[in-house]
Amino acid sequence: MIHLRPAMRATLYLSMCEALEVTDTPNSPEEAQRLALAQLVTGYTGDGGSFALHEAFRLAEALDYWLIEFGGDDPHGFSLANVARLVGGDWDVAKAALRLLGARPTFDFEGPDDWSTAPGSRSKSIRFPRDVLVDQIKCELEEAALCA
Repeated sequence: MIHLRPAMRATLYLSMCEALEVTDTPNSPEEAQRLALAQLVTGYTGDGGSFALHEAFRLAEALDYWLIEFGGDDPHGFSLANVARLVGGDWDVAKAALRLLGARPTFDFEGPDDWSTAPGSRSKSIRFPRDVLVDQIKCELEEAALCA
């Protein structure tokens, strides 16, 4: 883990937000993704982050590839429990991966999904198959074997 003084962490966060052209209140899923990146990077540099940042990026990439192939273009809704089970029940990694996809909590406890790329609007409920991350890793290994 990289240890930074609080002032350095704050400067890093503000610099990333400026460079990525985002504020603390994103207006689109794309802005939410960029804000999540800034928050994850600066949050992981201290003692507060218990998850491995590379795991969140790998899960987000696997989910993104699956959504491109099977998810369609509509706004998406996600069950945090469904995503967390893909990484052994690690809710922090699941939350980080969903934030990298541009999703945010819906705070609608009666709905089928508790995260969405468009909170407050109708979205397609996505349930990822158990092997989505395993399939992604297998593809990476096959590509590596071809390049070797």
